[in-house]
Amino acid sequence: MLPHNHFLIAGAVIAPAAMALSPELPPREIVEWTLIGGILSAAIDLDVVAIIMLRSRKEQRLRQFRSLFAIYRHFGLFMDTIAETGVLRTAMITHISLAVMLLLACALLSPHYLVPVALAVLSHIASDIPNVIRAMS
Repeated sequence: MLPHNHFLIAGAVIAPAAMALSPELPPREIVEWTLIGGILSAAIDLDVVAIIMLRSRKEQRLRQFRSLFAIYRHFGLFMDTIAETGVLRTAMITHISLAVMLLLACALLSPHYLVPVALAVLSHIASDIPNVIRAMS
């Protein structure tokens, strides 16, 4: 899934959850939680870009996807290529690692944002379940 979709999904999860869990939160803070969670959820996909940059040195099929615009324009081919080259499997592992690190960093550095970060991470991982299934097959 493309990062902007993860941003939208996280926002759709975080905003109503913030209103339900903390009705006393001012609207500005709900927007803040939503933006922070959306950005972090989208950022989890940066590992895929890093893996492609590293593996494209040796794997010819990945070279065309060094550009984010190429990924966006040819997303179906991109997904097929990363599944065939093993990048998808690696990315699902690094996604989990990044998610755990984000949660730990948030818990230690800014516990106030733990709820939106946890929801962002969970929504990202949940929306990537089809990719996990594809990577396992």
